[in-house]
Amino acid sequence: MSWGLDALALDRDADERAIKRAYAQRLRVTRPEDDLVAFQQLHEAYQAALAWARGRTAEEAPGPGSGPEAPLPPTVLAIEDAGPQVDDQVQSGQRVDVEAIAGRILTEAVQQEPEALQAWLAQQPELWPLQWKAWIGDALLDALFTGTEPVQADNLDVLAELFGWDEIGSSVDPYALDAQRLQMHRHWVVQPGNHHRLAELLQRCGLPSPPAAAREHMAWLSRPWNHWQALLTSLSPQRGRDLNQTLDALGIDDGTSVPAPLQARQIAFWRDIGAMHRLNRERWLQGLLRGVACALIAALLVLSVGVLGQMAIAHSVAGIHPLATYARVALFAALALVLLGALAPAVQTFLHWQVQQEQPHRSALAALLPIPLLAIVAIVLIHGLELRTAGTLLAWPVLGLSVWRWWRRSQLQIQFNGWLLLSVVPFLKLLILGMTYAELPVALAVALWARDAWTQVWRRP
Repeated sequence: MSWGLDALALDRDADERAIKRAYAQRLRVTRPEDDLVAFQQLHEAYQAALAWARGRTAEEAPGPGSGPEAPLPPTVLAIEDAGPQVDDQVQSGQRVDVEAIAGRILTEAVQQEPEALQAWLAQQPELWPLQWKAWIGDALLDALFTGTEPVQADNLDVLAELFGWDEIGSSVDPYALDAQRLQMHRHWVVQPGNHHRLAELLQRCGLPSPPAAAREHMAWLSRPWNHWQALLTSLSPQRGRDLNQTLDALGIDDGTSVPAPLQARQIAFWRDIGAMHRLNRERWLQGLLRGVACALIAALLVLSVGVLGQMAIAHSVAGIHPLATYARVALFAALALVLLGALAPAVQTFLHWQVQQEQPHRSALAALLPIPLLAIVAIVLIHGLELRTAGTLLAWPVLGLSVWRWWRRSQLQIQFNGWLLLSVVPFLKLLILGMTYAELPVALAVALWARDAWTQVWRRP
């Protein structure tokens, strides 16, 4: 027997008409404006009793000899017709602003924790009538899909359970709902005070990041834009990679909107810094500044040695070069480091192009040409121009590039084993032999290049 029948003081065999009559009678003394809790309990009992009666009626099939029911007295018909009308009047007696209620729920979902939000929703009388609840749910769902409010995923799960968005038979697209849930959660974790949840998100993405590091990332991405400040911040080799991994975990790229408080110019800058596949102005300036910083450090070290040498001369120590010699060495070292810093981004882009997998919009043959062409140049230098030293200096970088390309594209992994150290001895002998005969590293480079081309390009469907 249904608990709704007990609440309405009805027998087990009560039909829908009796349930509606009992509900209409109790509505005369239980009004929502007088006692909201009692009205909610009465309404739930009415719905439960109706559901039980309708389920029982569906299970009972009419007998073959059953005839039409006897007509009800006019007074009973009047009460029966008054039942649903009274119910409708209860639900429409108070004017409800669906949009305002949905906005209030969304505001609480932004500010509250899941447990507090669930308790707050249970105390809202506008959500008790089922029809109002459906209207408010539709308005709230529309606000979630059209707005940009940051809501954590747990709160969206509470709303989905309350309004039945994730139930079987719901008209809500589960994939669209899950995508919106993830996007709003990502917008929520970047808000001040949610750094611990950002750290959890990064850890789920395979990026071990403590809350302190997550707080630093958000500070760098949300501070006011200053070009030179950003360039100086990017001098650390690890920082650019960490911030780009954070942006990847947040799903923020050049084509997505930037949630507050993040700065769009900061995100564009760090995305340019992490774009190893193309050479851009920010990466070139970063490399140049790194070269200048290394040049200053090297020059100071060389000049410091020179000053110490001059102090030794004062104590009559022989064999010390004059300070001008150290100054020339410092100058040439500084110029060389600045030049290397300016060329480093271009070299990184070239190496990235060589080791990446084939792209649909790029020709695979173009990436195959550099290694054999450089090998041919090395052979020409050795045998054609009799420049064996220059050819040897070119042959070994070509071999290194070929090994790096084959290793990265084959996705090989080696687990350290002490016995592997024994295999280093033959390679050391081979290295000494290759320093004498430059043709050997060229041949090895071409062999590895051919294996990679055969397995990764020509045989790939």
